Amino acid sequence: MRIVPARANNEAAIKRLLESASLPTADISAKSLEHFLVCLEGAEITGVVGLDLIGGIALLRSLAVTKSFRRCGIANDLVQAAEALAQTCAVTDIYLLTTTAHQYFAARGYRKLERSAAPAAVQQTPQFNSLCPSSSVLMLTSL
Repeated sequence: MRIVPARANNEAAIKRLLESASLPTADISAKSLEHFLVCLEGAEITGVVGLDLIGGIALLRSLAVTKSFRRCGIANDLVQAAEALAQTCAVTDIYLLTTTAHQYFAARGYRKLERSAAPAAVQQTPQFNSLCPSSSVLMLTSL
């Protein structure tokens, strides 16, 4: 398995994977995949993660792994790769919103924040405003 930058022609496969994980796809387009990474097993996309870059911060989003490849460490590898990508883009803080994975990210060193503590740039994202439910947990890690 290898983790590589997503390409525009991966859009449909990424959307299918996100939909199978009950994650939003409304804002996914070929253009928005610029800072997305995919895990490949041969030619098959087995995992995905994305970053929305907002100045010196990023929103980690769309982490999903196909059911048949879960519990193989792919999610950890994808998050590590996304964090490394964020560092190369001069990101100092990574935020995320989750309804189901707050314990997973807490174990990785992300800390829970009140939604009101999100920077204005994060609060203005579609994920914060409409794509993720208001019950989503806001988390942060500093690089």
